[in-house]
Amino acid sequence: MKKYSYNYETIIHFSSTVKGHCFKLRCIPCNNDFQRIISNEFQLLPVEKVIHDKDIFGNSIQYGTINDPHNVFVFISSGIVEQESYIINDEGNSYLFLPQTDFTHLEDNVFSIFKSTLSHLSNKDKATYLMKCIYNYMVYTPGVTDHTTTARKAFAEKKGVCQDYSHILIGLCRSYSIPARYVNGFIKGTGETHAWVEILSDNKWYGFDPTNNLIIEYGYIKIGHGRDASDCPVNRGIFTGNAIQTTEIRVNVFAK
Repeated sequence: MKKYSYNYETIIHFSSTVKGHCFKLRCIPCNNDFQRIISNEFQLLPVEKVIHDKDIFGNSIQYGTINDPHNVFVFISSGIVEQESYIINDEGNSYLFLPQTDFTHLEDNVFSIFKSTLSHLSNKDKATYLMKCIYNYMVYTPGVTDHTTTARKAFAEKKGVCQDYSHILIGLCRSYSIPARYVNGFIKGTGETHAWVEILSDNKWYGFDPTNNLIIEYGYIKIGHGRDASDCPVNRGIFTGNAIQTTEIRVNVFAK
């Protein structure tokens, strides 16, 4: 059993005043088989009533509307989680994570690059092999992709970031009939949010970080999961106003 303190902060600056700002956030960690929230504090600026709920995947969501004019939007989530080894029992909905999506679909020629006979391996071992292939094939390169980039495009360019690595691994796993889902959250250290993958093997979900070629044990704080990144963004919203946004994100996770 290990404990981690976390502090997540997003500051969004608007170039001009906005109003009627409807937001939906996912920034409070999950309670599940490997992770339990010991404490959490959530702050919002401007201060408004926030509704706490769950989305269709069981992720915690925080949403509301800021009607008053404002030119900055801040939300902070901090607290402590307690973790066991990263294993989650199947919830019985793994069929949701088998079909490809627009973000995870890959061209047929991808499989000729990763030639191997995997039929004799468990789902976990297959995913381990595929993750290593991705890690060796791709070059981590910030700035060449964005939140709209598909696995197909990132794979063709051999470049991307954690979202791209995760979509590619999901696409490959699903092509081998392995249920796989996209995960976002925080990792130990200082930085920004991170994305990884959970795959189902023998009725248990395991965490895989293809960006770092790592089967996850501890130090990854899960916020939410979905079929791909579009199902579980940390922040999504709309507002009235002709403004350009600039965003600052800071994440700190440390063992206690």
